[in-house]
Amino acid sequence: MDAKARDLNQIFDGTISFQIPLFQRPYVWNKEKNWEPLWEDIQGLLDYELQYGRHRKHFLGAVVLEQLKNVAGSIETHQVIDGQQRFTTLQLIMLAARDLAKGLDNEKYFDRFNDLVTNKASKVDYEHEKYKVWPTNRDREAFKALHESGAVESEPFADLTLEMLFSGKPVEPHGNRMQEGYLYFCKQIRGWLSGEFDEADELEQEINPEERLDALWKVISGGLQVVVINLDDDDESQVIFETLNARGTQLLPADLVKNYLFRKAQADAQDIEDLYKRHWSAFDDDFWRTEVTQGRAKRPRIDLFLQHYLTLMMREEVRPAHLFESFKEYVENQQALADLPEDKQPSKPNLSVLPVTTEEQLKALSRYSLAFKTFAEPPGNSRLAMFLKRLEAVDTATVYPLLLLACDQLLPAQQPEFDRFLTVLESFLVRRMVCGLTSKNYNRLFLDVIKTLDKEGSLTADALKAILQSSDGDSVRFPSDEEFKASILNRPIYQALAQYKIRAVLEAIDQVQADRKSENLELPNDLTIEHVMPVKWELNWPIPEEHQADPEAKLQFTQQRDQVVHTLGNLTLITGSLNPSLSNGSWQKKRPELAKYSKLNLNRYFYPVHEGDDPLADWSEDSIRERGRVLFQAASGVWPY
Repeated sequence: MDAKARDLNQIFDGTISFQIPLFQRPYVWNKEKNWEPLWEDIQGLLDYELQYGRHRKHFLGAVVLEQLKNVAGSIETHQVIDGQQRFTTLQLIMLAARDLAKGLDNEKYFDRFNDLVTNKASKVDYEHEKYKVWPTNRDREAFKALHESGAVESEPFADLTLEMLFSGKPVEPHGNRMQEGYLYFCKQIRGWLSGEFDEADELEQEINPEERLDALWKVISGGLQVVVINLDDDDESQVIFETLNARGTQLLPADLVKNYLFRKAQADAQDIEDLYKRHWSAFDDDFWRTEVTQGRAKRPRIDLFLQHYLTLMMREEVRPAHLFESFKEYVENQQALADLPEDKQPSKPNLSVLPVTTEEQLKALSRYSLAFKTFAEPPGNSRLAMFLKRLEAVDTATVYPLLLLACDQLLPAQQPEFDRFLTVLESFLVRRMVCGLTSKNYNRLFLDVIKTLDKEGSLTADALKAILQSSDGDSVRFPSDEEFKASILNRPIYQALAQYKIRAVLEAIDQVQADRKSENLELPNDLTIEHVMPVKWELNWPIPEEHQADPEAKLQFTQQRDQVVHTLGNLTLITGSLNPSLSNGSWQKKRPELAKYSKLNLNRYFYPVHEGDDPLADWSEDSIRERGRVLFQAASGVWPY
């Protein structure tokens, strides 16, 4: 058995045929589980190549091949024992790239990509040998259609469809899975080539198709790597296939990191047992291998820690698929810098540690793991616990490297300062969420924050506030009180934000409105959002008479009310059991129910109900705006500018 890591150019460039046995299953990869995660990794490599002129190697897994005995003079043929889904997907990507290059009238890159998917006609004896990969019989007609699909329009003027790509005749009524995959990668590559996926601050840069095609070629042909395992005549291919697919346990990036560091330590004649006990043994607990959800993916906790730790130490974004490669690159760079003459070494960071030796690397991992563990198990009723709960509503993990740094630097000696630091960070995030500002650029923003704090050598709440308030532009600015108030009063937040986000905002306001004389009770988890003036207001909340006569005035009033009912001033929290009784009832029915049954601080605003001059005798647009002002005052206390 021979195993070597090879890039796609090395695998597919020659005159060669990879045949998938008929007994293999057909192509089954799909968008959610396979294509999207793969594309995210590729796009990360593409952006990196475009920005820095170089790319990291990206490991895609392994394929197992068995060479077939050929008649003298025929082309080299291999049977794909394992990895056919991966191999086929790579061909779909290269076919999409080839056809987009043709759409740009770029013969050079069309020929280059075509050479990775098609053998020259003069080199083959049989039709199927012209395809670098020949799938099972179930997928062959679809695969042949892909090879003949032709040029793809490079500018995204319209959404691509299977009918557009295959002249109105997809192989099956709704397309074959291969064709759907090809369509997906056409859309993604076309979007990247046209700059559609660029960050906001890159949109004004001129798009150079030739430069982007060059980056696409370099990443796909040289950046994507597969471990190719070639079986010898004595190897039992079926046994190997069963072992790989049924009895194997996938290694975590942390396992590779552990092996890498301890092999280095062993080569340096260090006491391996002692290093393990002092710095690594805790990582082998179930706590670190427990899978937790962050974003869309569910991953082992130690993977999340390594990602945020490396982002902090390297001062650049690290993608989940690149953890081990990034760690190895980081360690080797640190050692290379340490070997430079003292007068040529870069300035050392003021805040974070700078490990060089293997033992120092292990110490640093162990040190920051203590901080990360507090995020999973924060002290009850602590400011950190509250912050992490509200962070779930903001739905971003990009702040964790900064949190690691703050936790390491400020705790336990400077607990009050750490709590103030969290308040500044939370205020920035929640205000932007309420104001509808993008979170797309947060990864870069918080890396810049770390770099600035490190340069200043001061990690304080005031330093963080000064940095965040100095930024402008929709992708980075800290919303002022004026903007925050305008969003609370006017933005139809119920339509703009997910309910769990709105619920987090209302729960925080309820908490700050608690009377100091009352008990501090934890809110139940089953609270629902209620519109005080219902969405279907027509039955019990008539249009005022002054707007009834003029149809245009009536329409304008209706449109304004339809927006106002979704603003924060018209929203509250109630228990699920109370909700049906309130429903779309009139204010005269709704208010007594709220006063009778709701004990929330948030709903004290609506009672007591009394006779005489009652400012809440009616509930109108003016009432909603007035309550919005009250909620703004409370919210600006929770999240100050």
